[in-house]
Amino acid sequence: MAMVETHVSVHESVAGRYRPMEVAHRETNRDTWYGEDMAAERPCLLTQVTLPAALDEESARRTTAAIMRTSEIMVLLTPTRVAQVMDAVEDAGTLWTVTDWIDGTPLGQLLAQQGTFHYVRAARIGLELLDILEAAHNEGITHGELSPGQVFVRDRGTVVLTGFGLAGATLVPRLTAPSYASPEQARDERIGPAADLWALGAILYTLVEGHPPFRDRGRPEATLKGVDRLPMRSPSRAGPLAQVIQGLLRKNSRERMTRPVVREALTRILHDDPYADREPVPLPRLRRAYDTFRGAGTTWSGRGMAVGTALAVGTVTVAVLAATHQLPGTQTSSASSPSSPL
Repeated sequence: MAMVETHVSVHESVAGRYRPMEVAHRETNRDTWYGEDMAAERPCLLTQVTLPAALDEESARRTTAAIMRTSEIMVLLTPTRVAQVMDAVEDAGTLWTVTDWIDGTPLGQLLAQQGTFHYVRAARIGLELLDILEAAHNEGITHGELSPGQVFVRDRGTVVLTGFGLAGATLVPRLTAPSYASPEQARDERIGPAADLWALGAILYTLVEGHPPFRDRGRPEATLKGVDRLPMRSPSRAGPLAQVIQGLLRKNSRERMTRPVVREALTRILHDDPYADREPVPLPRLRRAYDTFRGAGTTWSGRGMAVGTALAVGTVTVAVLAATHQLPGTQTSSASSPSSPL
């Protein structure tokens, strides 16, 4: 996936209040940061999106207001499953959204760390996303920016979705993750729920294959042209999920699988083989290190983050040893019960 150069450092602040600390995930025109709300002295997530150069102050104000309003609606509809947007600001031609901290990992980062997903695990994530999208669509809300960078997976496996209200705020046609744009978005046409279903199919494809169905070609316009015109290579690792993926990735939006049909197919996959996947040892989140340093009355400095990294590595080591029964006092029998699936 192509990356953009990050135009902010950990020494800078956003709107004089928010400090980006570490990049969580990058996409073509969007960076997500682990950050800090310095006024409230608490961690947060910062999403950085480049705005059109010609966007005037009034348009920027309408954009930030729309993001806040859409977030409020979605949090009411799906509490705990959509990230609460605490603030949205325009700063030097960049749109920043500030969301509540999510104790989880971006889906794109999980793919980079763990490799491709078993199709059952992918189906579980797909069902959770479908629940959130259905709640939005029933209220006339289209996400329009769905991609692995907007999906966070908590340590216990549940999904949190970010990015509602961003559709239309970025350069037109959509540029933040062109590999996941629908053909109608690639053609700069009006979009609706079918665009989100296409993106869901593209995410499922990526989870099982390790790359999006249409590769990033370096320039957004070239990527979008491929999405619109090139045939999709059939998934080879999807098993029974292949039918769902192919049904969602139909170029003609009217021919795509509907939500009820997708739900039935994904549910059948889980019912037929509910324990085929195995959940990996969860990675400790940065929040735990943050809490440690805040409790000690220190700031989240570079030195603090280095110590936090060391603590995190130690925690992972202990977790892995415990999971493989190599710590004193753990069971040595291989007949232990399987982990709860995602």
